Amino acid sequence: MPSDLPMIEARGLSKRYRRDRGRIVESMGMHHLLGELASMPWRAARRALDPGDQDRSPRDDGMFWALDDVSFDLRAGETLGVIGENGAGKSVLLKLLARITPPTRGTAIVRGRVGAMLEVSAGFHHELTGRENVYLSGAILGMSQREITRRFDRIIEFAEIEDAIETPVKRYSSGMTARLAFSVAAHLDAEIMLVDEVLAVGDTAFRTKCLDAMRSLARSGRSIVFVSHELDMLERLCDRAILVDHGRILDDGEPGTLIGRHRSDADRSAVTEHPA
Repeated sequence: MPSDLPMIEARGLSKRYRRDRGRIVESMGMHHLLGELASMPWRAARRALDPGDQDRSPRDDGMFWALDDVSFDLRAGETLGVIGENGAGKSVLLKLLARITPPTRGTAIVRGRVGAMLEVSAGFHHELTGRENVYLSGAILGMSQREITRRFDRIIEFAEIEDAIETPVKRYSSGMTARLAFSVAAHLDAEIMLVDEVLAVGDTAFRTKCLDAMRSLARSGRSIVFVSHELDMLERLCDRAILVDHGRILDDGEPGTLIGRHRSDADRSAVTEHPA
């Protein structure tokens, strides 16, 4: 692949949902979503996954654009932060880039292996041990058994749960589960990482450790798209950001500048909604 080509080339990315069905996909956790879909008839499950594309009626009642005409490039080794309020379209963008759901219109050319850290505990089975879940989660993320075995000791050491690795995950605390899941995802050998809020796990010391791990990935040449409401962390990690509102990109530039604009907009909105 020529080095001057972007790792991600998004052009006019748009995603439409019906409000009543779209909430099934956008509000539920991934492991809950999979269980819900498994109990549905095939056609209903298909409509739930991609309701916007199933309704060809000329009427547009109840339809909305979760993402609308989004275009950007991501270069090799670049770390891009995505800033915006809840419902701005940040997570939808990552799901389109990860091929979890197709766009209603537009294209995204992704050059390289993708590691999607969209919900750290997705794919974990609570009846299985920590060891078994490392292999299960790794396989879901696209790692071969040989790759997982080769990295197993590093995964467990990073997660700091050596003493509990043979214990069923149902006996783990939520923090232990999150640490193990993040560690598996962080050891995926991918050129592009899509990261959604997963650094908000565990205690302060472990979150710092996660941030350091993401910085290390960036220094090694990985391209990262990072979504987080923890704006100070986003500013420390990212060298570029986009500001998203109602599915559209408002600005693209230096993270500190965009974070300042985002906070000012949020303050003005709060005053408008709740005047003194």
